[in-house]
Amino acid sequence: MEPEIPPHTLVPEDLVFASAFRTVEEPLLHSLHFWYRGEIPEGQADVVDTAYSSYGTVLRAFPVRLRRLIWEGDSGPADHGAPDEPADPPLPRLHPVTIGQADLDALDRCCRMLRNARGEGPANPLGEILEEIGGGIDLAENFSRVLRVLSLPVPRELLATSSGGRTAPREHHHYCAEVIRALSGGDEFQRLAHQAFYRALDSATH
Repeated sequence: MEPEIPPHTLVPEDLVFASAFRTVEEPLLHSLHFWYRGEIPEGQADVVDTAYSSYGTVLRAFPVRLRRLIWEGDSGPADHGAPDEPADPPLPRLHPVTIGQADLDALDRCCRMLRNARGEGPANPLGEILEEIGGGIDLAENFSRVLRVLSLPVPRELLATSSGGRTAPREHHHYCAEVIRALSGGDEFQRLAHQAFYRALDSATH
């Protein structure tokens, strides 16, 4: 059997993505793992535990700037030696990361389980817990949108020049538009609101 080759992806230094990614951990997986584990059937609890571990593995693969944005809402100063970046960049910076397929599969398996439970509502004990944790927010759907971003196919040219994508502007523009589409989940208002954060994307539609 050949060894697993972890897939490469690009993650955006984008506050909307960072907020969505954090929500997968807190309040979702953290609450299920620590506060509701005893109320979830053992098989489902095992799926949550494995996904929580994989979430941590994926988070550790992110660069420091992105982890800081996820947990503090600010990516901090530009990298040492890099030119100053504008407060409102024309496009979000992209970071290449390597994510093991086993971790993606664990997250996907958990996400599908949660979406099914959410769809059944109070008839499913896990669905009832999700409603309680979410407080009106569909955390399972948010989880799904984050996974769509992590699963986006990356153009080879963009991956090779992913320190901001400055030498592949067309691919960078298209990839960021796909990230926004994935995070909006078909909600046009959310898509336009997110898109408006970036001059290069917003101006392309006006």
